[in-house]
Amino acid sequence: MTNRPIALALATFLGLTAAATAQEDLARELPRIPAHEPAEALGTFAVHPGFRLDQIAAEPLVKSPVAVAYDADGGLYVVEMRGYPFIEDKPSGTVARLEDRDGDGRFDVRTVFVDGLMWPTGVVPYDGGCFIAVAPEILYAKDTDGDGKADIRKVVFTGFETGNVQGLLNSLHWGDDGWIHGVTSSNGGLIRTVEHADRPAVSVRGRDFRFKPDTLVFEATSGGGQFGFGTDDWGHGFTCNNSNQIREIILPARDVERNRAYVPPGVIADIPSDGPSGPVFRISPPEPWRIVRTRQRVADPEMKKRLSHTEQFAFGYFTSATGVTIYKGTAYPEAYRGNAFIGDVGGNLVHRKTMKVAGATYVADRAEKDVEFLASKDNWFRPVNFANTPNGTLLVVDMYRETIEHPISIPEPIKKHLDLTSGKDRGRLYELLSDGPRPLRHPKLSKAPVADLVALLADPDAWWRETAQRLLIERKDDAAVPLLRKLAESRPTALARLHALWTLDALGKLDDSYIAMALADSEPRVRERAAKLAEGRIKTDRALISNVLPLADDADPMVRFQAALTLGDVNDDPRAMDALTVIARRDSDDRWTRAAVLTSIAGHAPDFLARLSNGDFLDTDKGSPWLNDLATMIGQAKDKAAIEKVVADLFAGNASDELRGRVVLAVGAGLKRARGSLKDTLSEETWKRLDPLFDAAAKTADSNAAPARRASAIALVGLSGPDRSLEALPGLLDARQASEVQLAALRALAEQKGPAVAKAILEQWKTMSPTARREAAEVLFSRGEWVSALLDAVEAKTLATSEIDPLRLKQLRENPVSEVKARALKLFGSADAPRARASVITAFKSALEGEGDREKGRAVYSKVCATCHRAEGLGVEVGPDLATVATRSPEDILTHVLDPNREVAANYLNYNVATADGRVISGIIASESAAALVLKRAEGVTEVVPREQIEQIASSGISLMPEGLEQDLKPVDFKDLIAFVRSIRSASPAPATAPK
Repeated sequence: MTNRPIALALATFLGLTAAATAQEDLARELPRIPAHEPAEALGTFAVHPGFRLDQIAAEPLVKSPVAVAYDADGGLYVVEMRGYPFIEDKPSGTVARLEDRDGDGRFDVRTVFVDGLMWPTGVVPYDGGCFIAVAPEILYAKDTDGDGKADIRKVVFTGFETGNVQGLLNSLHWGDDGWIHGVTSSNGGLIRTVEHADRPAVSVRGRDFRFKPDTLVFEATSGGGQFGFGTDDWGHGFTCNNSNQIREIILPARDVERNRAYVPPGVIADIPSDGPSGPVFRISPPEPWRIVRTRQRVADPEMKKRLSHTEQFAFGYFTSATGVTIYKGTAYPEAYRGNAFIGDVGGNLVHRKTMKVAGATYVADRAEKDVEFLASKDNWFRPVNFANTPNGTLLVVDMYRETIEHPISIPEPIKKHLDLTSGKDRGRLYELLSDGPRPLRHPKLSKAPVADLVALLADPDAWWRETAQRLLIERKDDAAVPLLRKLAESRPTALARLHALWTLDALGKLDDSYIAMALADSEPRVRERAAKLAEGRIKTDRALISNVLPLADDADPMVRFQAALTLGDVNDDPRAMDALTVIARRDSDDRWTRAAVLTSIAGHAPDFLARLSNGDFLDTDKGSPWLNDLATMIGQAKDKAAIEKVVADLFAGNASDELRGRVVLAVGAGLKRARGSLKDTLSEETWKRLDPLFDAAAKTADSNAAPARRASAIALVGLSGPDRSLEALPGLLDARQASEVQLAALRALAEQKGPAVAKAILEQWKTMSPTARREAAEVLFSRGEWVSALLDAVEAKTLATSEIDPLRLKQLRENPVSEVKARALKLFGSADAPRARASVITAFKSALEGEGDREKGRAVYSKVCATCHRAEGLGVEVGPDLATVATRSPEDILTHVLDPNREVAANYLNYNVATADGRVISGIIASESAAALVLKRAEGVTEVVPREQIEQIASSGISLMPEGLEQDLKPVDFKDLIAFVRSIRSASPAPATAPK
């Protein structure tokens, strides 16, 4: 007892000594990476042959640049996010204006236009000033006294969320429609117009936006990028998102929203031929802190939720795609025009894609093989953005930071050895030049005559055309109208006549005769955009329909796609429906054209189904998706007469049972979305005619038929009602059944009501596979009475508490029904109970010793991972592409598999959606539109939830990936699994025109 103080002192001394030693070890492993001064930076680059970089600005002239925009006189607004990545007591962000006063092509004068900004991310010129993206607001600033500094500074929009510094609104830019557009990014928001408080707030969650700069009318648009946006010469939009290097925005929100009975496959598509998260070839070494962090992450018990792991760790694949920009100048060889340039700030490189038309969309191909267009050995090189310049070249925006990372993603022991603000007063701008003389053009357009501006719409370099168009729209000078019409008529170039049309439209002076002329243009992209301009107009000028109709048989697939969208405005005209039928048959295997047609037939699904029923089209593989979608739309419309006719016609003809079953299922699915049921909708006589179909389905469900056929039969049994379902389906939950069969049985049982459903599922619980149990939990948690039955089973000890995953525990502890919440807290303890994942990770540490067996690991992957991930032909695409984690350390892979909630990407968070009929549905938000949310779960299970049925939606804060994957596995299994994951290579996607 007398030696206790000495023992305690000794223990304290040894603890402090160990901690100091650990910090010394870290200090040795985490040397700071020195910056390259501006004069020596050019020596760190490897540039594509035939090109060179010129440094046109560097610190102190520019500091932490993230976005730029040229004004009408060639001055460059530079957005400086100097405060990244911390919230500052005194915001240090600025928008500076740079000038090249000596005309040598390099900037030499800096004026701070606006300062005191917290995390500014975008800028776009307007009316002698500029709009600035600085979440939660968009500001307008203008210099009226000529000193170069803004004396007007006002908030025009507010409500953009700021939870993630790497998910702020950005990329303000002018569209060809005369509106200013922007990227919302991952934070979302509910946007209010400050000067018009009477206008309703607009939700931009999962969508981008546009606004009229003069009237401040604000609208949500289709989108879905993180940081960066670009358009090609013809107005097609592209964005990027972490590992998703280039994505095309395909379906406009206005077109999707007009048919609320149709839920499209999304509005945006990954278009790279080498996969969404294709390989990159960096020449810089990995930062030491990234290597050390994996160990610290295992040891840090206080780690909170993180950003996307693909953004933070992976090497060898896109992890931080940013600033996607389409080159639209003439200073480079013609082969480079229309190429996409994309930065990867984590890899210190610039990637290039070539673009080609493939159906309704583009496909983007890697331009260089096993090398990047531009890469640096300098870890500080951070190419966050690009811009087309007045010289017909590209400007590269280099934020130039020692570290690009969210602070919450770096453990404290490592952070002590880093300075995350290092470089905040540095920054570089480079101009990418091709070999030969330097192109130099010195714009002075702010006071240019109207005639000169109109003439510039024929300029071969996009910056001049787009700036001239902007100025003409700002001035609203009627003197431009006859000149624009003359330009459209003289047709010097395809882009000139198209810009003339766009500008006339934005000014409200576009005559339909000019659209008619453009609809017959020799250039397909002009025809396509003319059809876009015809949207809305053909409602009032029905004569214009005759000019659009020929496009249904146009040789160009993008023209046909746009024609399908445009004709939706006049679907009450039989000629339009005829043309849509032509497009449907010709482009039947292009999912995006199918989506365009289906958005265009609102209220006419029965008529369109009848049109496609002529011949055997609907019986073919190409016709099958059309049949399913149309029947679903007919059901969702809840037109009893139409539904009765569709079902009756099925049995009046010689249709096969397989075809009848598909139609009945699809109509039933549509009715479910509209809170109806097939039984209540059909007459008793017609419902009775379905009995033989249901009886045959019950036999097929419990047969040796292929799992896919049995799954369809099971769905039909579920549609028939509770009696047949409860008799035929519970036995199919056995783990000896194919996974597809088990899941189909659970989904069918979920459609029934009453306590017998929960009883049947719980009785079969022990016989189910782990995958089936996850979906069984989804079913049981969807209705209050079934939750009570589950708690009864836990209390009776027929269901172990350990089998309830964290997501479900959170739902129980936060249940709005006080009785359920109290029972849950009694059974499972407080929500603040410490998590036990650290001990699980420790128990499996031996998996990190030695090398695993790749082929055995593939089998483990198939067992525990393939329900949510796809790799090498195995599995379902729900979670992220595992190719992006292949180069992580074994420790990091083990940690994330065993502790999936340690760090969760926002797009893989589970959401709980409460519906008007008393259900609670969970899953990640796979896509959303004005009409519905699409939730996705393991095994690719999807549920469409119409917005009018949603009573409440909230993120659970927990990953879709469950804890407890280690059950029934040994450390050697994880060793093999790690070996397999580290060997995965990115796979090419299906061709853009493949049926989906």
